[in-house]
Amino acid sequence: MKRVVLVVAGLALVAGVIVLRDTGGSDLPTAPPPPTKLKAYSGEQVLVPGPQGRPATPSKVVASPGSHRIGLSWSGDAPAFEVRWGERSKLVTRPGTQLNGLENDREQQIEIRAVDAFGQRSQPALAKATPRADNASYTYVDRFDSADEPDLQRWRLSKRTDCARATSGDGDDHDRLVISSSCGTRAVTLRSRTPFVRGDDESRLVVDTDAPGTGGKLLLDLVPGPVSVQGEPVPPNTVRATVSTDNSGNSIVELVPDGTAVKPIPAAVPGMTVRWEIVLTSQGVRVERNGDVVATSPFVPAWREATALVGVAALAGDRIRAGVDLIGYRTAKADTPAVGPTPQVRVDGPAGTDARPLADVTAGQLRIALIPSRESPPVTAVKVNGVEVPLRPAVEGTPWKPGAEYPAVADLPKEAFTDNVNVQLVTQERIQVTHTDVELIGSKPTTQRQAGTPLVDALPTLADPIPEVLDASGQPIENGAAFNRGRVVLEVRVNALDAAVAGLAGFEIRLDGNHVATVPTTADGPAAAGRWRISLNTGAMSAGAHAIEVKAFSTDSDVHPETGYVPFLLKP
Repeated sequence: MKRVVLVVAGLALVAGVIVLRDTGGSDLPTAPPPPTKLKAYSGEQVLVPGPQGRPATPSKVVASPGSHRIGLSWSGDAPAFEVRWGERSKLVTRPGTQLNGLENDREQQIEIRAVDAFGQRSQPALAKATPRADNASYTYVDRFDSADEPDLQRWRLSKRTDCARATSGDGDDHDRLVISSSCGTRAVTLRSRTPFVRGDDESRLVVDTDAPGTGGKLLLDLVPGPVSVQGEPVPPNTVRATVSTDNSGNSIVELVPDGTAVKPIPAAVPGMTVRWEIVLTSQGVRVERNGDVVATSPFVPAWREATALVGVAALAGDRIRAGVDLIGYRTAKADTPAVGPTPQVRVDGPAGTDARPLADVTAGQLRIALIPSRESPPVTAVKVNGVEVPLRPAVEGTPWKPGAEYPAVADLPKEAFTDNVNVQLVTQERIQVTHTDVELIGSKPTTQRQAGTPLVDALPTLADPIPEVLDASGQPIENGAAFNRGRVVLEVRVNALDAAVAGLAGFEIRLDGNHVATVPTTADGPAAAGRWRISLNTGAMSAGAHAIEVKAFSTDSDVHPETGYVPFLLKP
């Protein structure tokens, strides 16, 4: 049988450069940076698509100013959009975005263009808006606009391991708090040190945040006790609102105890700040999203004071980054407790660990979370720097059972007023300690801020190309099924649900390792997403297994290429 070979006419990548780097005597070249421009190419028996008419101009633009930000929404069905303001621009894949880091009271002129799969731009839709400071009345509020966040007088970040940070944002997020985490599905929790005290009438916990992002979760808790983590089960008499957003942007709101969802939540716009509120009244609890009621419960708490917790988590083990613009109370007024130094805490550390006394400390508290491995009596004591003290549940009625997180608390002896605190459980059982933190109260309280940069940066990334083999009529071929040789269609999709995406220079296609086509996507500038169909003739190929590789390149040389693969089988 004669076999047709798909011949590579030449290298289609332009602007690749080999860079030599001094690595201490080695002259080996590093890999070339990704190209910023691709040259169209198609091999024999390959038909590739090209640009057609320009996309339609976006319509119905709505600009919603906030403090240091402008939210934008519009109508349009292009695969991507380019937003320009001043000398800046970004690419998004949904008809909405948010501009952060803006100067309040300075008007912004904005242009929005539709971008098709080949990088063609529409005429711009124009808008203008002026960011304004939020001067609404709160009994307690933090707008997180300091250069160093968070203020440790007000907040503590609770995490199971050193896998998360709460810091001032980078880039456009410089006037926000950013919680960044690689902790997977475990919640990372920002705990307010200021009590949430219910008023005689309506009381509100208000949180402005772009969490949950796609594939993420936002948890808002009001807990009647000194709890630092958001685990399972939910402590007794706790109000918890959980917002889960899947990878398509759809959200579900759950409210405990006894909550009922009121309406479906509109698909989330990545990176857009939303106002979430837990509202306590004499008739029950409700959750509001931008003023709309999304869940209710008849539960009326018997407690008057609670700990407010704001947590984020990933749904599928991914990293997560959440911007927080504001957390406030509309409640009875409460004072923030004075704070002393923050010691290092070790669980079952070396007995001889040096610990230096801390001056001006008047009291202290250990907060700890435990998970028993089997049925056993609860742990009722701990040794702190060698001194045994009682351990009690942080919330009365919390069950002690295998696999369930049990938050507990202990008052510290003066021997624990040191820069290093060693904690030992008084038990012979196997107990997992998932969290510890120590709060020391000082007679001379000091303001503490925590400088740093987010663990997860906000740089745009390139979405993975997703290839699929279709039959000659464009219908999907059953996964793993062999098909007759002849004309087939390769469909390539590139899409992402991110606040901003990297520019797409195009992609190249390899069939069984042979370069058969290159599709550039920079007609007027970089594309960001789209769908392309490439016709391939498999009539002269051998029976059996074959594979197609699609490699997408960014116009940004700092963005790594992304690759997708699809195998297929040909019948004899």
